[in-house]
Amino acid sequence: MQMRYVLFASMAAFCLALSACSVTYGNKSVASPAAYGALVPGKSSKANVYDVLGQPSDAVTMKNGTLWTYRYRKAKNNFLGNVPLFGVNLIAGGKNGDVYTVLALFDRQGVLASRSAARQKLYTSNLASLKRSLDVMMEDNSSHQRVEMEMKKIDRPFDPSAAKDADLLEKSLD
Repeated sequence: MQMRYVLFASMAAFCLALSACSVTYGNKSVASPAAYGALVPGKSSKANVYDVLGQPSDAVTMKNGTLWTYRYRKAKNNFLGNVPLFGVNLIAGGKNGDVYTVLALFDRQGVLASRSAARQKLYTSNLASLKRSLDVMMEDNSSHQRVEMEMKKIDRPFDPSAAKDADLLEKSLD
């Protein structure tokens, strides 16, 4: 019987912690036009882009080059996400915010061919966020491997923690 109360209290604390926070994932410099504006197509190398923006969220090799994706998300609870009743904030609550994306396309020699930036509004329910977080913990994501290989190619460090944050953010866009 006492175990049930402990479990209930733990779940209540978890739900309150989940709903009481704003979230940020990714690299904040992606939201700054000044940061990615310094990257010059035809001149900037992969190492230059890494030095300005850090580790990408994903790196995809294509026929005529490599595409690096950078994302940053900043979101806060909506009204129902702040209701301090067990389960209400988890089921009915969510987060409203913005997702910033910078794409850097490199030619086969590793020189920046083009870059683009976008911002979109995104709503995510707390229940869906919890499910995605659990999914990310349970699955092996190949984007980690792609980014890690890219970082080795340009002799820059790979940050597994940043890669995990990137996975959480990517899943929120599904």
